[in-house]
Amino acid sequence: MSELPQAERELLARAERRLGWFILGLTPVGTVVAAWNWSAGVGLAFAFGGGLAYLNYRWIVALVDSLVRAQQVRPTTRTYLKLFVPVVLLALLLYVIFSRSLLSLAGVVGGLLLLVAAVFLEAIFQVVLAVRKQEARH
Repeated sequence: MSELPQAERELLARAERRLGWFILGLTPVGTVVAAWNWSAGVGLAFAFGGGLAYLNYRWIVALVDSLVRAQQVRPTTRTYLKLFVPVVLLALLLYVIFSRSLLSLAGVVGGLLLLVAAVFLEAIFQVVLAVRKQEARH
């Protein structure tokens, strides 16, 4: 397997950091919008979902890093735990929340979808970056 050029690794590392910042930035904005338009409870649920989205993103990054390292050495039990434990914890947490009706389902799901919104923002950012580079060449 060929190694990525240093410039491309740096570009990907910056994109990875931006995704986290997008989620962290969108969470309070969405919380205020949800609380303003619906209720403080929905805003709280959105904030909780945004927090879960950020944790899920960090787990995904850690998992991918573990899997990349596992290609170089034999995977350990810890690698498998990193794969399954966060998913089980998230499922258990969501079950408890929804079975006890502590938080608004729509608010939590809206917050969880911040990861998707962050990916869209990063895609738009990458398109703008590519257009600027193209214009700079001409």
